[in-house]
Amino acid sequence: MRFSLSRGLTVLIATVFLIFFWILLRKLNQKHYTQTCNHSEKFHQGLHDLGERAHTVLSALGLTHFLCFGSLWGQLRLSRSLPWESDIEICLLNEELIAKDELYVARTFRNKDMYLEYDSTEGVYLVTDSNLPGATVQLIVFEKDPIINMLRRVGWKRRVLPPDCESLPSLNCFPPRLIKPPLPLKEFGGYVISVPREGIEIQKYHYPGNWWKEVLPKNC
Repeated sequence: MRFSLSRGLTVLIATVFLIFFWILLRKLNQKHYTQTCNHSEKFHQGLHDLGERAHTVLSALGLTHFLCFGSLWGQLRLSRSLPWESDIEICLLNEELIAKDELYVARTFRNKDMYLEYDSTEGVYLVTDSNLPGATVQLIVFEKDPIINMLRRVGWKRRVLPPDCESLPSLNCFPPRLIKPPLPLKEFGGYVISVPREGIEIQKYHYPGNWWKEVLPKNC
């Protein structure tokens, strides 16, 4: 009886884990539709101003940071945000971030009229200004995985995933050489900000299936 109970419990735990893993993968691959294809010039100017203010604070804190994902596409193609973007994506390094006092970091942003909120599921800090509704700067945190010698996204939903960059694109892995200091500086929305090395190279890792072509949002 004890053996059967133990075996049944093991099967139940394994089943629950598989269901959780399946739901997690579906959520990671979930697609969202863009609500606005062309934001106003006034909105984008405010968005770029917010990005510059966040960049200034990060520089003052001594944190390595660089444009990434959709914002890097915007810089590469237009030297500004893409028309449909309502956020700016800046990537950070967890090793540097955890060396800072979290309350001090939040207070530094608040002193510049910005508010910092952490999404532990995604491993992303959201920077907002109440005077700029709808505009957000995403601070996306990466850490180096010593097993594979690659940088990968943090966030609890990725903690359960093995370090398999090829099979799990949601880890957003890329090699450390692309952010070796000093980082290049490029124009972005009328300001200058750091970007990864080798131009488009990091996008080959983050968009392996279509990095060579322009992909518009589904409804644009």
